[in-house]
Amino acid sequence: MYQTIILGSILLITLYVLKRSRDPNLKLPPLVHYKIPIIGHTLSYMFNCEEFFKQCRKEYGDIFSLYLWGQVTTFVGKDHSYEVFARDDAFDFSEEFRRRVPGDAMFKNINGFGDPKYNAKVVREYISNKLGLYTERMQKSLYSATKKYIGDCDDDRTIYNFSYLMAKIISTPIANIFIGEEEAKYDEIITTFAEFTTDVAIFFAIPPILDFIFPGLQDYVNRIPIKLGLYNPATKHRDILVKHIKNQVDKRLREKQEYGDSWKRPNDLLQDFMEEQDFDPNNINYAAMADKLCIFIFASVHTTSRSCANAVMDLASRPEYMQELYEEQLEIHKKANENDILPFEALNEMKKLDSFIRESFRLTGDIAALPHLVLKDYTFSNGLQVQKDHVVDIYFNDVYQDESSQGPNPNLFEPFRHLNKNSSASKVSKNFIVFGGGKHACPGRFFAVNEIKFFMHNAILKYNFRTESGKIENKLRLGPITFPSTSGIIFERRFK
Repeated sequence: MYQTIILGSILLITLYVLKRSRDPNLKLPPLVHYKIPIIGHTLSYMFNCEEFFKQCRKEYGDIFSLYLWGQVTTFVGKDHSYEVFARDDAFDFSEEFRRRVPGDAMFKNINGFGDPKYNAKVVREYISNKLGLYTERMQKSLYSATKKYIGDCDDDRTIYNFSYLMAKIISTPIANIFIGEEEAKYDEIITTFAEFTTDVAIFFAIPPILDFIFPGLQDYVNRIPIKLGLYNPATKHRDILVKHIKNQVDKRLREKQEYGDSWKRPNDLLQDFMEEQDFDPNNINYAAMADKLCIFIFASVHTTSRSCANAVMDLASRPEYMQELYEEQLEIHKKANENDILPFEALNEMKKLDSFIRESFRLTGDIAALPHLVLKDYTFSNGLQVQKDHVVDIYFNDVYQDESSQGPNPNLFEPFRHLNKNSSASKVSKNFIVFGGGKHACPGRFFAVNEIKFFMHNAILKYNFRTESGKIENKLRLGPITFPSTSGIIFERRFK
């Protein structure tokens, strides 16, 4: 028994030393000093991330490395973060994402999360280029969902964990535009859109403890129950989507043949998929179509609903800005038609609301995000180097807490900080990286911002809302990432 313990200890130490080996021929970023072998910086990273990163930045500079979950990760701050976004030949977010989420095991019908270039093309051509076409449907869906999930609030209503309802509200127009108006009326479709990302994100929630033994072991173990058919968080959602996709596809093919030239083409993502060159009406793979749709649900619903829930809580925490935003929305709403639908161009007039939303994005509170895989040895402009297959993460807070790029008091929420600066909520720059940067910046950001603005416009006109505590509510934190506060928000009907 003692021999087994000794041999096991030697093996762990050997693996630890091997994992720490670094290419001596490269000028690598400084590795922050740590005291606990194997564990490294993991505890500070998970439980004291903000202050820990500030100290690392102060002592080691703009680029530094941490020993986390059994391997070294490099963090890049404000001075060099845009190199990561601009040099797509050296850094790839999609590749690192695929290593963290077992999409190839969950979505075998389409080989994982699909081709990143194709996915970006779909968002640009089928969604972003048709924003004007979808404006009315987006508003109608948002208004009906708001009424359904928040209500009229004739009597004050306190809502806890607002982000859960926000996911349902945001999912309603997205389902309408993705799978069609008829299928978006079903509660199970809205539930699938709202809960899919959360269910799949269990793989992010599981701490990679096994990586302390050997890098990648946790990912290998995560795949076992999926490959054995014991558990796949995507299965129940795929089954629901297959049922509704089949219903629509069969109906459309039948009606197109029946009505010929008089057939009215549906405008939605599903129809766009049906008109692609590789779609065979005589051999339809409904599961593959469902898996393809899952990719875009994953990319759209959670990020948008999280951001919108944060914006609502940020305004509820600061009711002193409500009247100014209300007056702007009231003036803009004069351009609405008899059904309270605004023209697409009205979005550009929501100047104060747009600035508020951008500030909410800026202070989301994520310390570090958007990890990229290094595709080849790379030398930063300051001479520091990272080696191929290494992971580089972006130190968000270093960008957003920089006074020279953000303006005075960058740590304070100033909702009209971005007015008259040609800095819309969807515009990426070196000092605004919530959507990434470079040519791979999120192509769906225009759709997301429009949806948030339409929701906020309606909510501000319809309700007064404030935090139950009467105080500014802080976000929940898990390591470097934040989540919307679950504290109560009081909604009351606004009487005109």
